[in-house]
Amino acid sequence: MSTTSDVALAVTCHDPLGRFAPGIEDAGRSLSEVFGALAVNATAETHPATIDALRALDLPTSFGEHGAGTARQDALALGVGSGLARVFYSDLDHVLRWLSTARDEVERCLAERDQDLLVVGRSAAAMAEAPERLRRTEELVNHVYGLANGLEGRWDLMIAMRLMNRATAQTIVTHSRETSIASDVTWPMLVAARGGTVGAFHGDAIRFRARDDFGQDVDRRDGDPREWHQRMVTATAHVTAIVEFDRT
Repeated sequence: MSTTSDVALAVTCHDPLGRFAPGIEDAGRSLSEVFGALAVNATAETHPATIDALRALDLPTSFGEHGAGTARQDALALGVGSGLARVFYSDLDHVLRWLSTARDEVERCLAERDQDLLVVGRSAAAMAEAPERLRRTEELVNHVYGLANGLEGRWDLMIAMRLMNRATAQTIVTHSRETSIASDVTWPMLVAARGGTVGAFHGDAIRFRARDDFGQDVDRRDGDPREWHQRMVTATAHVTAIVEFDRT
């Protein structure tokens, strides 16, 4: 199948149980029509069924293997290598879920060309439906990010989907020194610090599920104190990255 899309989808993938394989097969046609290439940075532990499903897509596809602490950056580098004009970064499960439920919204997002980097996240309505442990901790990160960057409204940083032009992706690949998932906040700050334009897209149909809950309709993890602790640790790391970001 030929596609006119100028957007490469760059994803990280860690799926030891093979839960993503059915979702890839279900979304196969949409993936091939919406994106022009696929770049996959997968862990060695990812189940062969998931890798096989990705290889079966009707898309030019490149594969890499997670680098220690630089999985996201390495995925971007693969996306840049596609030669397409723009790159959309996401964890694989997030983009599969979004594309399978709201392709039209995905296409509206990909049509945006006014910014060098677009922070793609949940609208207020979508965030209201997020699990409580995420909503309460991530809202703090989003608030601090807004304070540090002079934003009037809230952006949703931690769903970790980004649309950018190829030059911006290369800037992140070359200059980012972030080795944790705090790249949620440091990537857009880096782009802005180097003179790029940064904006936001708020999707009503974007939903979060933990990786091992892919395919499930309900998140039942809010009752586990350990899950709350992990989200608080993650949020604290993001706030620390915001306030310690060196704009020089």
